Amino acid sequence: MEDIRYSEDVKDTVGLAGKLARKANRPAINDRDYLHGLLMTHRKFNRLDALLGEMKVSAARLRAELSAPSNDPPPAPTSDLLKNSEIIAKGSRNGAEFKSVTTVDVEDLLKALCMSADPVVSRVIRDNKISPERIDLALQSVKRKKGKLSFLYFGRELVEVVAFVLFFLILIKSFLGELRLIPSESMVPGLQVNDRLVIERVTPWFRSYQRGDVLVFYPPMTELKNDPWSVFLRLTGFSGLMYRKEDNIDVAYIKRLIGLPGDLVNVKPGVGVFVNGKMLDEPYVNEIANTCTQVRPEPYCGPVKVPPNSYYMMGDNRNLSLDSRYWGFAREDRVIGRAVFRIWPPDRIGTLPAAPYQQP
Repeated sequence: MEDIRYSEDVKDTVGLAGKLARKANRPAINDRDYLHGLLMTHRKFNRLDALLGEMKVSAARLRAELSAPSNDPPPAPTSDLLKNSEIIAKGSRNGAEFKSVTTVDVEDLLKALCMSADPVVSRVIRDNKISPERIDLALQSVKRKKGKLSFLYFGRELVEVVAFVLFFLILIKSFLGELRLIPSESMVPGLQVNDRLVIERVTPWFRSYQRGDVLVFYPPMTELKNDPWSVFLRLTGFSGLMYRKEDNIDVAYIKRLIGLPGDLVNVKPGVGVFVNGKMLDEPYVNEIANTCTQVRPEPYCGPVKVPPNSYYMMGDNRNLSLDSRYWGFAREDRVIGRAVFRIWPPDRIGTLPAAPYQQP
């Protein structure tokens, strides 16, 4: 025997009709309650709304007509509306679908209401020219449009999801942090090629960057375009997909902060790095630098003063690092954030070792 199932819209209608009956202190539901409940059912992309729209019938007008005072006798309790809906549903789907379950939907309930003996319901249905034939024609039209509507709905949902993801991506990258890949050997041994790091941007909210911090920043020779498209690419992190490394656009470096604003930094080949006359204790370096600061065409082995709002940056792999010895100082406003955590490879996941902060 074929089973009967009610759609969620019809279940809502029955529930609302029951509430209307109880509110009026009536022991039984009548046709007016069902029609009123049907017009109050508003699920997203409601099927009834689509049918009424195809028939050029206003649900709001139907509700107003149904609620208008009248001299008609009180309605009798409904005894066969749902049974009629089941019969209509079986008849309309007989042979059309090879399923063991027939679903009673809003169009079946509306067709059953067209046969109502209640004078108010009959008048509302008649005045709005609602008939089983018009309902079938409207249903066919809705089905033809379903593919187009589904495509438009999917497209709109996709745009909303992409916009949502991009908004939060920009929000997180701008205020909290981002992920970065180590592309070179300039920070060996602490950081290896292809390490994935978490770069946080929260530190400046609480303190200034300090000597020993590992920072990601845009060096002086990196071009930062400020047109809307370039800013969008930079904020979302998609610059790497649009530009080649040799274009030197939005290319970031990762180095260790050695000199703070106002410091005198002196890199002595084969000896070490001196800040304000005191040699730094640097257990994190791969080897002692064999190159002076290149602030002139020829090597200049002497102290250089770090300008205001700038940093002197050096890689831990001193003799395989393109750093402040060659291109000068990193501006504070071009710092992206501080490296704090390694998430890849799995065998080295964890926080980055803190360098000893030294105040020469």
